Amino acid sequence: MASVKVCLWNIQNFGQNAEKYNGHGVKDQANALRNDFVARFIHANAIDVVLVQEVSSTATPALTNLQTKLNALNAGGTQDWSYSWCGSAIARGNVDVVRMPNDVAFRTGARTEGYAVLWRSEQTKRFTMVQALNQIAAGTNVAGPGGSTSPLNISQLGRPTATEKGKFGAIGGFVRGQRYPYRGKANAPGYVPLDHWPKLSYPPTARTEALGVQWAKARRPVYIVLRLTDDTDLCPVCVYHAPSSQSRASWGAFVAGLAREIYAIEPVNKDTPMAKPPQTVRKGVFGGDFNLSINKDKWPGDYQYFTAPFGQAPNAGANRTETPGHSESDAKRRTTVQLLADNHRAPIKSKSADDYLKWKIDLAFCTRNVTAKRVDLLAELTADSKGIYSVPLQRTHAFMAAVQTGIAKAPATQPQRLDAVTGPQKQVTSRRKKKKVSVWVPIISGAWGGTFTDWPESLKQFQAGRVTDPRRAAEFIHIFVSDHLPLVAEVPA
Repeated sequence: MASVKVCLWNIQNFGQNAEKYNGHGVKDQANALRNDFVARFIHANAIDVVLVQEVSSTATPALTNLQTKLNALNAGGTQDWSYSWCGSAIARGNVDVVRMPNDVAFRTGARTEGYAVLWRSEQTKRFTMVQALNQIAAGTNVAGPGGSTSPLNISQLGRPTATEKGKFGAIGGFVRGQRYPYRGKANAPGYVPLDHWPKLSYPPTARTEALGVQWAKARRPVYIVLRLTDDTDLCPVCVYHAPSSQSRASWGAFVAGLAREIYAIEPVNKDTPMAKPPQTVRKGVFGGDFNLSINKDKWPGDYQYFTAPFGQAPNAGANRTETPGHSESDAKRRTTVQLLADNHRAPIKSKSADDYLKWKIDLAFCTRNVTAKRVDLLAELTADSKGIYSVPLQRTHAFMAAVQTGIAKAPATQPQRLDAVTGPQKQVTSRRKKKKVSVWVPIISGAWGGTFTDWPESLKQFQAGRVTDPRRAAEFIHIFVSDHLPLVAEVPA
């Protein structure tokens, strides 16, 4: 049976060109190195659509580079990879409906980042991308005809529910006396679409902002819609990056479960979006980096609206299954890669891959006819008998060797050194201590911190194009790509 594979992946600082993130790299080289690995992962796993979180507003070169690398891996020279990207927040409080790029902002209270989608545009026997309700993308490059048409939408509305004043409650959900906004089963009695979907606010991301929810400048989901083989069968795919603060992340997960796109979607006539009536979601994926761990004893907790059964009660939900499952072992539920333990002080030297996985925060919520999995990149790298990832490893080695040489010849005005444990360091003036201190410098843009237990051994394994232990795999993933594992959903076409 034909299917469509969709990947949701938080790739840190994707497309950044700031010196802070490039470290010892030159402009765009860091992104190109990262894309060597990302492209091979997408190709090796036969993925059709990729939704990326943490995309910079300067991502054009990085996205173009990834598009080129993906096309180069296509069989028969097919050039069908496309991309589009947009911000993550509604720009202003007076924007009731997002209609244009200026209505969307990359800057939220804490970070500047957005979302991107890459997809194959010549797979029409299985799926096509539905044109966005409004063209809000910062940039789009589509292979073939219609090269500037974006499929990206930003989530704005929530399901109608009970109104609760004061204490934070199920805002954007049920309105008393009204019926549930979608049909649980075809022609089921008592279920009728509502004509009102209220504005859905989200929590801010900055610790300095008041705790609450807000319409503008709060990171919120974006989504695309797949038209599958059956023209009447639409599949929304949403991705959300919740605030990093635990308290705000909790609210983000709670609110996200009320997003309209989990329940209903605009129908389409050919490539023209129609405003009414909404169509029940029969196939769908909603996921991302929720920054809120899956806690077995408190499940579903803040995820209740995703997983609770259909119903008319205020606490009813979308009846979705979660991946990774809350009942699975910790080893199968962790979705981020770590290199340090003991509050980021002690390098991990274990031979167990599980010790390099930490937070259980990336989740996919799927309708019952869609399957999903967390891809264990540590295992995929160390079990790479066919050498799929040899080229990115070897190119990374060459880059690291050049960094090592450059540090050895660093001028006195820019004192740098290569620490056997942390890797590259340089001397900077501490604002707080008012003296020179050594700080770690990222090698390429994927890193926000990292540690080598043995720089020469890492260099040796990367040069060989093969990592043989989880430590080296974790170093490569965490420092050179991202600290998150990807989630891959398979949708029947």
